[in-house]
Amino acid sequence: MSVSHMIAASLMATLCAWQPARAQMSAPPIPSALPNISSISAANAAGILRYCVSKQLVSSTSADLVLKSLTAKRNVANSPDYSAGQQGRILATDGKVFSIPAAPSYLQSQACDQVLTRARQFPD
Repeated sequence: MSVSHMIAASLMATLCAWQPARAQMSAPPIPSALPNISSISAANAAGILRYCVSKQLVSSTSADLVLKSLTAKRNVANSPDYSAGQQGRILATDGKVFSIPAAPSYLQSQACDQVLTRARQFPD
């Protein structure tokens, strides 16, 4: 085997070994892509749930009772947070907005599930 063939073989082995590592590092972890919903308002949660149910991103059976409880609260349905939620916008406490419709589909349902979990924690 000539020197040039040995160099080419070595280079190919190096490139093949490098490719999988590069592919593994290309996607961020899913939790970091989702907003922190621990402090969203009841109005925003209600609007988001309405959006998620309408887009079939969360079970209406699971969300309906929570949604009914939240929208029965005073001024929830008239709030700008509710309107933003109906458009699929999560209003994070740090002022950032997470748009569910703009997110990849695998994150859309996760975001809706997290909001449903959070919405169940609001007092009646």
